[in-house]
Amino acid sequence: MVAETGSDQQLRDVLEIASALSSEADLPRLLDLILAKARALTSADAGSIYLVEKGKNARFGLSESGEADVDKLWFAAAQNSSLEARSLGKDQIDPDAIETNRSQVFDVRFPISAERLVGWAVLERETLNIPDVYHLDPSLPYQFDASVDRQLGYRAVSMMSVPMQADNGDVVGVLQLINRKKDFRFVITPENATDNTLAFDRSDQVLIEALSNVAAVCVQRTQLMASQDQLLDSVIALMAGAIDAKSPYTAGHCERVPQLAMMLAKEAEDQQDGPFQDFAFEDAEAWREFRIGAWLHDCGKVTTPEYVVDKASKLEANFNRIHEIRTRFEVLLRDAQIARLEGRLAGVDPDQLDQDFEARQQELQDQFQFIAAANLGAEFFDQEKITRLQEIAKQTWVRHFDDSLGLAWEESQRRLAHSPAADQLPVVEQLLSDQPWQRKKRSESEALPEGYGFDLDVPEDTFNYGELHNLSVSRGTLTPEERYKINEHVVQTIVMLESLPLPRGLMRVPEYAGTHHETLRGDGYPRKLPPEKLSVPSRIMAICDIFEALTASDRPYKKAKSLSVAVDILAGFRDRGHIDSDLFELFLTSDVYRQYAEQFMAEDQIDPVDIEKYLKAT
Repeated sequence: MVAETGSDQQLRDVLEIASALSSEADLPRLLDLILAKARALTSADAGSIYLVEKGKNARFGLSESGEADVDKLWFAAAQNSSLEARSLGKDQIDPDAIETNRSQVFDVRFPISAERLVGWAVLERETLNIPDVYHLDPSLPYQFDASVDRQLGYRAVSMMSVPMQADNGDVVGVLQLINRKKDFRFVITPENATDNTLAFDRSDQVLIEALSNVAAVCVQRTQLMASQDQLLDSVIALMAGAIDAKSPYTAGHCERVPQLAMMLAKEAEDQQDGPFQDFAFEDAEAWREFRIGAWLHDCGKVTTPEYVVDKASKLEANFNRIHEIRTRFEVLLRDAQIARLEGRLAGVDPDQLDQDFEARQQELQDQFQFIAAANLGAEFFDQEKITRLQEIAKQTWVRHFDDSLGLAWEESQRRLAHSPAADQLPVVEQLLSDQPWQRKKRSESEALPEGYGFDLDVPEDTFNYGELHNLSVSRGTLTPEERYKINEHVVQTIVMLESLPLPRGLMRVPEYAGTHHETLRGDGYPRKLPPEKLSVPSRIMAICDIFEALTASDRPYKKAKSLSVAVDILAGFRDRGHIDSDLFELFLTSDVYRQYAEQFMAEDQIDPVDIEKYLKAT
């Protein structure tokens, strides 16, 4: 067996260090590790790492403030065993403590200048190995800045500043080691520093230069990963901004649901017993995955027309068509006035004519008020009301103008497809009607995407603007076609997110974002998933999505519910099997519902809630 030499041991140490560095993905911990390993290899009492930060507007040479925006050095990490020992009142240093010595972050940034030692190392890509920084030749272009020593009460003697150069030639930072000690146990003070330190020798320099290059690659990789995270966060912010610009109401929803979801998930994770005692996110990355899924749960709404998302009345399209119908009632009233005047000219009893006119006027007023109320969708529209609507609709009025004029190309094609020739005017029409050209058949390009497991009842039409069709909606303001369009936002969310090359740590984002309308009864959308397919985070999303929608005060189509009413409605969802009963109980007993209310709801919405009546009997 060949005996191992000191250089062999050093090589093995470097290889082990390189392996350790390559497995660390967190930048602060990586910098700690680089410094600790470099100091251990060289018996350095202290060390620092400076990272190069590129000027954000270096392409133009100016920052947002108008000042020159140049590359800078960030004083990112520093370790000093002597200062740490002195702060703890110790007169000796434990050699093993170097591995656990945590870095200070001074968070100082300064322009890269060749006058500084670290600046020279960056600009010239040259290692500076100086036996005593206080005895530098004054003619050199670089000099030691003693202000940090004075500030800390320290004395630097030997110093080595090594550029951290990546494979592509970029210098990502400088690794600086200070005071190679004769005996690592010594505590360096300004008085004894010269006697207890040595210069870094040639083997130290070769070793640290090799380590710095490995460290540079690791730092660059870690920064790239952080940049990817920042890019994804920026894309999410961009998406939220797009939704905000399109519909401020949806944007508020997209901001509040994630915060409520994180609150409830934290409570579930903190449970030590009960149904959630085994629930926990694995790490910070898993929490981030859930948060991103929550943020993006409605990103598909960028494809949903605004008038559908914000539809506040049944006849609303890009404008409220109640005005068209009101005009027809005005025509009918004018017809009644004309009939009264013509009757007088014909010698009919004026009193009878006036009586008939007043009766007709009141009838029209009542009918229009009925239709106007129906248009709001505030109350359940039952069959009796639908029958009355149909009777009102049978009344006729006379149209004297061609309704095929002034139409955009697509609407004109639908109109002519059902009535190729212009009508012979004047035309008698019903007061309210469903016309065939008010419907648009669904095309193949609008079919439900295949391969995703979607299970939705797809209406035959993409839209149907028929007046009776819209006014006859029994609940709310949306027709079946519009309801499908709303539901389809989850389809688009899933398709959009699953098309992204998400990294391993974000693979469940589409699941979290795309299951908030599934139910524990297996009849939700868009996949009608059975309960065993719904994870705890997915169930949390369902509760939070409903509760936020109930309590939101920024919706144009409904009034915000009070806290007690919202909880009661949510209990109804629980009783009908829509949401998880255990999570609903935790939502109440943990006081998450009230914490959210105090943070996001108007003061006049927050009223007392008797949660005991909603809890399981014990």
